[in-house]
Formats: sequence, structure tokens, C-alpha cells
Amino acid sequence: MSRNSTRLLATACTALVLALGLGASPAREKTSQKSAGTQIADLSAQKSLGSPSAPIKMEVFDDYECPSCGLFYEQTLKPMIDSYVAEGKVYLIHRDFPLPMHQFSRQAARWVNAAARIGKFETVERALFDNQMAWSEYGNENPKGNIKPIVKGALTPTEFERVDRLMEGCESDSHDELKGCAVDAAIQHDIAIGQLVPVNETPTFIVTCRGQQYPPGVGAISWPLMKQFFDQLLSQK
Repeated sequence: MSRNSTRLLATACTALVLALGLGASPAREKTSQKSAGTQIADLSAQKSLGSPSAPIKMEVFDDYECPSCGLFYEQTLKPMIDSYVAEGKVYLIHRDFPLPMHQFSRQAARWVNAAARIGKFETVERALFDNQMAWSEYGNENPKGNIKPIVKGALTPTEFERVDRLMEGCESDSHDELKGCAVDAAIQHDIAIGQLVPVNETPTFIVTCRGQQYPPGVGAISWPLMKQFFDQLLSQK
């Protein structure tokens, strides 16, 4: 690539980064995000999609009851999972960041983490986002937080039985870590990472390409714009 072509590419990438609200200057990936113990690190891998060797890594901090997170999932993450993640271009990492303002968001995260332990993270995440208005406060005057039936409907009877056992001790909708809830440690781990970013609202996402990490982006960015940004990053040699 010529010097002029490199300069033009850098200018285009900067413009896209600014449009996404990511800032203009990439930074090296923070080492603080790599300090987890082996068990929790493995759970984080279970909540990831795609190849860890993909050139682009995208970490998304979200809340299953957050309307903007639902929009971001349906309009951006779904097509990205079906294309760039499936094609080995993007490694997508989910981070739980349930907000206290949402009554059932912590409980939803517990169900997803329990499902992740049996390899059904994507199935249950998709079911909860696809049916967000049915169980959450969003769109409901009298929300019931009936998450369990949605999870049950997304899994086979044997799979649900295994997930349901993992949810023993996790019955409360409390945002506090519950003694005896096996999956809360993984959620707290993600929250701690988010506080270091810091995450102030959801969805918040961090993009890293070939070791260069960009400042956090916020909000339901459309897939066409995100794809354009990714294509610019992937074109760099």
C-alpha cells in the first residue's frame, strides 16, 4: 500500500470512529481486563461467539431489559453474528451490566449465565431479546418478569432441567449478589470490568482490531455504519 493510500485510509477510519462516537485515537488493550481467575475467564469464553483469533474483537456491555440494548441486538448484533462473526471476522464477547433501574435485568443475566454453562448462551440470549417486551418493564404497565417460561421454551426439556438446577439459589430479582447463586460471580466479574471502562450506560461496546483498542462506543449504532467501520479496519495491512 502506498503512503498516500495509507494516509487516506487512516483519514477514513478516523471519520468513521468519530461518527461512531469512539474517539480518534486507538489505545493498547487494557491489561486490567485480563486479570480474571481461570474459572471466571472460562465463563466469559462461554458467553462469546466466533473465533478468538478473529482480527476484530468486540466486547458489548449490555442489560437484557434495556430497550436500547434490545434494539442494538435485533438490528446490529444479529446481522453481525450471522455474517461477520460466522465468517471469522469478528469475535463477539458479551459482558453483563444489569442496571439497578431495571427490576428484572439481573435475573435475566442469571438465566443467560446458567445457560452459558451448558453451551446454550446464544440460544437463551436470543430468546430473551426477541421476547423482551413480553417479560420486561419495557412496554408493560404491570411487568411480571416471567423469564423462566421463555427460557424453557428455547431449550429442550433435558437442557432446561440442567439450567434450572444451576438456578437454584438464584430466585430473587435482587440486584445484590445472592449467597448460593452459582452464576452471580460471573456477573459481578463483568460488572467490575465495566466499571473500569467505565460503563455509564448500556449498550456500551469496545472494539479492538489487531491489538489496537478504540475508546468505548455507546448506543444502538446501526449495522450498516458498524459494518463500514469494520470494513475499514479489516482493509488495513
